[in-house]
Amino acid sequence: MADAVGDRSATRQGFPEQDLESVFELLGRVASAAVATLGPETEVVVHDLRHPEHSVVAISGTLTARQVGAPVPDPELLPGVVDAKVDDELRRTATTPGGRTLVCSTVWIRDAARHVVGALCINVDVSGLRQARDLIERHIGTDGRDIPPFSTFASSVPEFTHAAVNAALASGLREGRLRKAERARVVRQLDAQGVFALRGSVDAVAAELGVSRASIYADLKALRNDRADQAPAMPAPNRAVGPAPAVAAVGGHVSRGAT
Repeated sequence: MADAVGDRSATRQGFPEQDLESVFELLGRVASAAVATLGPETEVVVHDLRHPEHSVVAISGTLTARQVGAPVPDPELLPGVVDAKVDDELRRTATTPGGRTLVCSTVWIRDAARHVVGALCINVDVSGLRQARDLIERHIGTDGRDIPPFSTFASSVPEFTHAAVNAALASGLREGRLRKAERARVVRQLDAQGVFALRGSVDAVAAELGVSRASIYADLKALRNDRADQAPAMPAPNRAVGPAPAVAAVGGHVSRGAT
């Protein structure tokens, strides 16, 4: 493994000692151009690692609040230690003392002997992007809950019952007529959802299921008789209570609160 690392290091381009100052100066201009192009959420730092106590020789951007003359940020960049670096390090994650999350990439600068003597470091603050992602997920996501999607924004009772019947059948496609027991289950679910409180819903459901409105009324009567048989005995009320008024469809729209 050590030989392989040495071989890979030997392939990295190095610069003669007399050219290093010009290299650092050029990279300082690249840093300014990068931040001017990418914006204030970016910071680019040029390190001369031959002088670890004041390695920062150029910096553009203010994410880490450093200035020219700042020391190396990590013991891994000390002379002798940093020579263990072989490949450039791309898209590492770091956190500033203020809690900002950075994505960082580092390109190593080598001398003619292939020793690491400098680094170009690009830092991008992605905290705002993560906050935006979380905000979007809160608005369009389900927070991990398995919530079925809303089927339709119906503009008429037939459209509404079409969606409700399909949902009750758990499928938008049906072949042939339903058996009586299956039809009774669908009617029971629709009744529990309040679908039959809509004026005209019996006719619409009958059309959807391919049966007569008398069949739907018979299913509803049987369903309510079953409920009456299962309900505990209650004292007789002092006055008769009529059926709940149907909810009218106004102007082709169901007159309920918009969802």
